[in-house]
Amino acid sequence: MAINFDAPMSWPEFKSLEKEEQHDYLQHLIDAYGANAVSFAQMFHNNANTVRRYIAENEIGIKLSRGSRVDGVRWNEFLNAQKAGKDAAFEADFQPASGMRVCSATMRFCGTIDVDAIAAELRRFFDGAPQGEVEISCAVKDE
Repeated sequence: MAINFDAPMSWPEFKSLEKEEQHDYLQHLIDAYGANAVSFAQMFHNNANTVRRYIAENEIGIKLSRGSRVDGVRWNEFLNAQKAGKDAAFEADFQPASGMRVCSATMRFCGTIDVDAIAAELRRFFDGAPQGEVEISCAVKDE
């Protein structure tokens, strides 16, 4: 299978690659963008622990360091490069018959606070240009 190293891929597409191809793809993203488990999870619409576990259990040979700095601007450009074309096609085809929309939602995260993962979830949830209110409330535990 030919891999486009300059394009995001879905989780099922990634998992269908050979182990060596998976390694090469992830290593390219680490080298080019400083990608880490959180950014991979953002691309795969998954969570960072799932990505870490998959890489370890399948012996992909990638070392993911926690806290590595992703070039956020370049990473977002990478993620949005193909999305712009797909979104335009999706919007042209998708007309909700019922007129339903999300009017309220709650997200709760517990454990070690991963700001990047929370931001990724918010970006995914508020894709587009929603209007409304956002309220953030935190309870931080000192140990």
